[in-house]
Amino acid sequence: MTPDTPAIRFALRVAVAVAIVAIPILLVTSGLRFAINAGGLYEYGFDRYNISLRTGIEREELSRIGGEIRDYFNDDSELIDIDAVIYGELVPLFTEREIIHMKDVKGLIQGVYLFQWITLGYLSMLVAAYAWLRRKEAIGGIVRVGFWGGVSTLLIIGVLGIGSLVGFESLFLAFHQLSFANDFWRLNPRIHNLIAMFPEPFFRDATLFVALMAIGQALLLVSVGIGWRVSRRVGIERGGDEGGGGG
Repeated sequence: MTPDTPAIRFALRVAVAVAIVAIPILLVTSGLRFAINAGGLYEYGFDRYNISLRTGIEREELSRIGGEIRDYFNDDSELIDIDAVIYGELVPLFTEREIIHMKDVKGLIQGVYLFQWITLGYLSMLVAAYAWLRRKEAIGGIVRVGFWGGVSTLLIIGVLGIGSLVGFESLFLAFHQLSFANDFWRLNPRIHNLIAMFPEPFFRDATLFVALMAIGQALLLVSVGIGWRVSRRVGIERGGDEGGGGG
C-alpha cells in the first residue's frame, strides 16, 4: 500500500502548484533552445533583412558564421573567435566589445539550458511520485497538472504578447538592462557586425517563433486535459445508463 496521510496530500498539492509554474518555464526554455540552435531561423533572418547587403558578407559566408555561432553557444570555449570575408577581405568578425557581449550571451543561454533541465527533472519526479502515490488516479492527476500548466502558459504568453504589441522596443530594452551587468550590448550597426547581422526585427521574429512553439505545446496539453475529462464523463454516463438498464 502507498502512504496516504495529510502530510503527503499537502506535499503533493504543493508539488502540483510548483509544477503548474514549472510547465511554462519548460515550454519557453525548450522553445528558446530550439530557436538558438535552429539554422533555418538564422537563414530566414539573413534573407528577410538583406544582411548580406547590409554587412558586405556573402550569403554562403553568413551561413558558415551562423553555424560557428551556434557551435560557440554549445561548446566549452570562453570567447568567440571568427574571421570572415567582408567586402572581399578576411578580417576579424567581431570587436572586443562584441566578443565580451557574446560571452555574456553564452552565459545567459547556458542558464536557459539549466532551467530547462531543472524543470524537466522536477516534472519527471512529480510524474513518478504520482505513479507511486496515486496509482490508478495517476494518469488523471498528471493530465490535470498538464492542463493547468498549459492554461498558465497561455495566460503568461498572452500578457507578454500584448506587451510586445504595445511596445516591443521597450520590452527588448528592459530585457537587456535586467539580463546583463554591463552595457556591452549597446552596439552600433554601422561599426558592429553582430547587431548588423542580427537586427532588432530579427529578435522580434525569433520571439514570435518561440511564443508560437510554446503556445502550440500548451494547446496540446489543454486539449489532452479536455479530452480526458470528456472521455471520463462519457464513460461514467455510459456506466450509469448500463447500470440503470440492468435494474
